[in-house]
Amino acid sequence: MSTTSQSDVQLSQQRVGKLVADDFRAAHVFSQFDIDFCCGGGRSLASACKKSGADLAEVEAALVAIDTSGPKEDTLNQLAIDKLIDYIEDTHHTYVREKAPLLLEYSQKMVRAHGENYPEIKPFAGWVQALIEDLVPHLMKEEKILFPAIRAMAAGETVDACFGHIGNPINAMEHEHDEAIQVFEKLHELTNHFQPPEHACTTWRVCYATLAEFEADLKQHIHLENNILFPKALAQSA
Repeated sequence: MSTTSQSDVQLSQQRVGKLVADDFRAAHVFSQFDIDFCCGGGRSLASACKKSGADLAEVEAALVAIDTSGPKEDTLNQLAIDKLIDYIEDTHHTYVREKAPLLLEYSQKMVRAHGENYPEIKPFAGWVQALIEDLVPHLMKEEKILFPAIRAMAAGETVDACFGHIGNPINAMEHEHDEAIQVFEKLHELTNHFQPPEHACTTWRVCYATLAEFEADLKQHIHLENNILFPKALAQSA
């Protein structure tokens, strides 16, 4: 469609820095399109897209698609096991894979720009990296081992797996969930609960805001598995 709506025109003329200030998640979109939202924050979205070679319509669509809504928990409680796993993978596993590289990027930028003057940044970046290095293999273990076994069991199929009872990998995943939460406790200590100092640059502020969002998503993710999916699976195995 060649017609451009009034809202699209307004969005294209807004400053990139203001869009990030209004909603830090816009920074994730800009990073994906190599748009400079920090030093180039004074440019309009249209100008920034032109400079980076990004397609304005694609960037606008990605910004409009930012959405925090999701199914209510009572709906999730009623889902069949296979549908609940689909939701966890499509929503939370996808979220981790999308945001993890950005967290690494932001924290490493902070080290390069401010690590010498603010020594707390280096251990902070190290803990962020440790968190991601633990979480990504964790997702793979769920997707390749535990979830297929739960799906098969829910379908009435015989599960011939090397791990024995389904409770064994469930216990292992719950232990790894606990370890991820402990890493976040350390990150809270290092960041004053994700409160950036007054001298923090835009990347610093976006990194802390992203971590806070990441933690909220992870806690919901863990809740769905520990308190809904895993009990359902254990009940099936009884």
